[in-house]
Amino acid sequence: MIILIHGPDAWTAQTHLRSVLAECEPGAPGPTHLDGRTITLPQLIAQVGTAGFFAARRVIVIHDLVARASRPGKSGGAPDDTAASDHEPPAALDLAPLFAATPSENVLILIDSDLSIVPAHVKRSLPSDARILAGEAPRGQQLVAWVVKAATEEGGVMDASAARLLLNRLYPNSWSTKPANPRFDRPPDLERLRNDVAKLVTAAHPGAVTAHHVDLLVAQGDTDQIFRFTDAVARADLPAALDELAKLLDAGEEPFRLAAQLHQQVELAVTLSAPGAPSDPGRIGRDLGLSNPNRMVGIATSLRGTTPRATQADLVRATRVDHQAKRGELRDPEDVLYEMVLDRTGTHRRGEHHERGGK
Repeated sequence: MIILIHGPDAWTAQTHLRSVLAECEPGAPGPTHLDGRTITLPQLIAQVGTAGFFAARRVIVIHDLVARASRPGKSGGAPDDTAASDHEPPAALDLAPLFAATPSENVLILIDSDLSIVPAHVKRSLPSDARILAGEAPRGQQLVAWVVKAATEEGGVMDASAARLLLNRLYPNSWSTKPANPRFDRPPDLERLRNDVAKLVTAAHPGAVTAHHVDLLVAQGDTDQIFRFTDAVARADLPAALDELAKLLDAGEEPFRLAAQLHQQVELAVTLSAPGAPSDPGRIGRDLGLSNPNRMVGIATSLRGTTPRATQADLVRATRVDHQAKRGELRDPEDVLYEMVLDRTGTHRRGEHHERGGK
């Protein structure tokens, strides 16, 4: 039997591995774990072809082998797997001989937790009864339910609203749905989520995890600096916006999060300028359930002298950029940010914005 487990989510892949090992024949000896990054193909073939001494079945787990079969010259075989010269990259590792050498009574498990896609030539060489288990994190309501369950397993309580706040804080652009353009996808990392949930449960003990705990313990980046950037965009101050954006990107801030903040700023501006809206921006922020209701005060200040029609036009432009990203017309996450900044400030001098953004 051959089972191939891959990522991209390491937690899910390891969960699949534990489940598969639990399915193996009770009473069988423990599995043999091998490092697929360094072992040679002949050594692997010898291992999988050896019969068990104390049981009819052997279980062999090979870690990080399939990645070596993914790209010639980058993750190919070890030097003694191929006859490549010093000037030629090694050929991609051919796993067909390994699969052919695996007797039906043994269990061969290949696990590559970081591998997103199994190479087509590896799939073609697998026997028809082989199993492929993908380790992809859930999205949307399934992910919310996973977070709530993780809190319970850690001995605490977290409701769905707190779970959504946590997900919005960590993966604002990708936790609910998978983007159509893979380059804009930042998949949820369940191992990181589990660690954050455990931290929140400990802090909230013996009570339930609330939005306050998420705000206190899962802050990401310099929020004040992000607001300086979004406020500069709202004022249509191109030099200040580009300067603040360059600082954020240099500090390692995620482009996905910055784009989400810009889009939210536009949506909140529309709410503030709507006919019949309360005059107190802080009250509107509280009614909307914002973690920082006073943020609406800053947005209201940036809207002075702006008509409701202008804020509606800003929303139309932001939505257009979002559609361009989803259709793949904007391929780099940073391009989405620059497009939104230039749209809001009314200029598309691309040479200037790239020069400023790269300084």
